[in-house]
Amino acid sequence: RKHLMNSFTPFLISWNITKRCNLKCRHCYLDASELTSPNGELSSDEALALVDDIASINPNTMLILTGGEPLLRDDVFDIAKYASGKGLMVVLGTNGTMIDDDTACKISESNIKGIGISIDSLKPLSHDRFRGLDGAWEKTVSGIEALKRHNIDFQIQITVTKNNYDEIPAVIEYAYKKGARAVNVFFLVCTGRG
Repeated sequence: RKHLMNSFTPFLISWNITKRCNLKCRHCYLDASELTSPNGELSSDEALALVDDIASINPNTMLILTGGEPLLRDDVFDIAKYASGKGLMVVLGTNGTMIDDDTACKISESNIKGIGISIDSLKPLSHDRFRGLDGAWEKTVSGIEALKRHNIDFQIQITVTKNNYDEIPAVIEYAYKKGARAVNVFFLVCTGRG
């Protein structure tokens, strides 16, 4: 740890707190076999100890809790609240399909400062096909609406492919109309399913 403090100070850490996911995205950078098992996940105590380590190196770090789908972890809000209590700015990267009013309340109570939500097409069928679940588009949009009702900042994220690159201007317009704080455009990572 001492060596890290002298040579490297992280300001942003993206942590895949789980590899499990409720979707089967065509572009996923995780191997398909990793998406259903909690193998390799830190226990709750190990996760909190890692938060302690991060905070000891730089208590002003932005910590992105992502995955897989981080909302599949039962302790995600405990981790977020603990990290926030250590001074870290916590944000959540999610596909948005599991967010309802109850989850939005828990997000707010755990002091998560913002949510990144993935939308890969404004055409529901294309989005669902890309995400590997019928109804994913509707659930994601419903999640955005729940975040808005609870005044939780969110941003839209899109992974660019040959099938959706022409939708980027429309996604930006959509995000603006929905009240997103930003739009992040990601390029495909050629690992796992991708």
